[in-house]
Amino acid sequence: MQNEDRTGTGRVGSTVAKKNGFLGKYDPTLFWGTLILVSAITLWGILGPTSFSAAMSSSQSWISVNFGWFFMLTVAIFIIFIVWAGIRYGKVPLCQEGEVPEFSYFSWIAMLFSCGIGIGFIFWGVAEPLYHYTSTPYLAESGTPEAARVAMQISLLHWGIHGWVCYAVAGLAIAYTTYRLKMPLSVSNALYGILGSKTDGFWGKLVDFLASFATIAGIATSLGMGLISIRFGINHVFGLELGTTGLVVVMFLLISIYIISAVSGLHKGIKILSDVNMSLAFCVLIFFLIAGPTLFLLNLMVDSIGSYFSSFVFMSFWTDPMAQASEGKWMGWWTIFYWCWWIAWGPFVGGFVARISKGRTIGEFVVGVLLVPLVITVVWFSVVGGGALHAEINGTLEMYKAIAADAGSGIFTLLTIYPLGSIISFIVFINLIIFLVTSADSASFFVGMIVTGGELEPSTAIKLIFGFLIGAISVVLLITGGLKALQTASIVAALPFAFVMLGMVASTIRLLNKEKQ
Repeated sequence: MQNEDRTGTGRVGSTVAKKNGFLGKYDPTLFWGTLILVSAITLWGILGPTSFSAAMSSSQSWISVNFGWFFMLTVAIFIIFIVWAGIRYGKVPLCQEGEVPEFSYFSWIAMLFSCGIGIGFIFWGVAEPLYHYTSTPYLAESGTPEAARVAMQISLLHWGIHGWVCYAVAGLAIAYTTYRLKMPLSVSNALYGILGSKTDGFWGKLVDFLASFATIAGIATSLGMGLISIRFGINHVFGLELGTTGLVVVMFLLISIYIISAVSGLHKGIKILSDVNMSLAFCVLIFFLIAGPTLFLLNLMVDSIGSYFSSFVFMSFWTDPMAQASEGKWMGWWTIFYWCWWIAWGPFVGGFVARISKGRTIGEFVVGVLLVPLVITVVWFSVVGGGALHAEINGTLEMYKAIAADAGSGIFTLLTIYPLGSIISFIVFINLIIFLVTSADSASFFVGMIVTGGELEPSTAIKLIFGFLIGAISVVLLITGGLKALQTASIVAALPFAFVMLGMVASTIRLLNKEKQ
């Protein structure tokens, strides 16, 4: 594969060997290696759930306590880098000269949001502010009006710039090498600026291998835990109680839907579902704003913006050193956990965002992947989470008691005090399903791109195999109780990925400097 060399090093393309056949083009090492590792981890979770859970939990705890400072510093470095890149190289296009964006701005934002957030907004938009309101770590006494402000501030920290910057760093590094340097789309090629031709060797394979595993493990656990909200939604909307068999049936229906979407291609399946999903979510948001305590929510939104930015630096570097020294749990349960989760998902979501960002400039990319999600996050958490806080503070509804009993009940419980709540609950239920489908769809698409050595449209067979594998793992571990441990396993992958992403920063700086020259 010979292309114009923009790297300044004489190397172009990739020398990855590919095979043809039923599976189409694919890299046998990555394909079989990923299948074997995921199968082995899943079997461990099935046959020895107790030892698996203990090993993963102790690993996560050790990483949180000993590397919490490292994750806080790493994410801060990501923010500095991405702002620098957006300002200094904002006009550089992520494509060849004369090429235009592949997707409209709305579809681009809709797809990156459906892939990057998924069920998280619906699940945590109500729950997280309540958790921090009732157990406030700093600046306020729990359960006070000031605690509500801090709760919003922390929620925006966890879902705002600090999270999305992990996607932006990986996405920019991958998109630049793919579309500007005309190299195959892969996580390893994003390190080309520092590894050179070694990206085709052992280290490059290892990076792509880990990215595939983290993607499958992460999305499988999201699918499984998403069933918690779906189960509650089915009971709330349709009055049906689902047992294990019912959950398995629902999961296989979801698998069928997202596999059909995946094989339909990027422009039909994922794009159309994402457009519909964002439109539905916007309608739900407007409903909460109008039907809820509107004046309170608008005031909270403006107050949250000021609170978030005024404490931005403090929150970015707060490590709670006294508590961490005595193995304090709050940072490990919340901020460090979130940074691990965002970093572990960085290569997957970043890779998918890179795939859909052809034709954007670096400036557009930074605004679209960092600032637009921040605005949506502020509005969603202020309106939906603010509505939950208002109900809890005024005694209208025991919201915290509801989410403590079932974390998936949050938004459905809140809707019980709103007019037309049953109708909106049905829309939220549909929204929830589409979020899960688009997340799983984009994950199987991304893994397909990786194991095919950077094919922008993996074969139907590849997408079918990994789509089914992701769903099957979710079903099996949901039944055997190993789902939480698999989630922890994907979080543990964040430690090596943090170093990989710091390498992406160094690589991209070097390549951008060559672009300037």
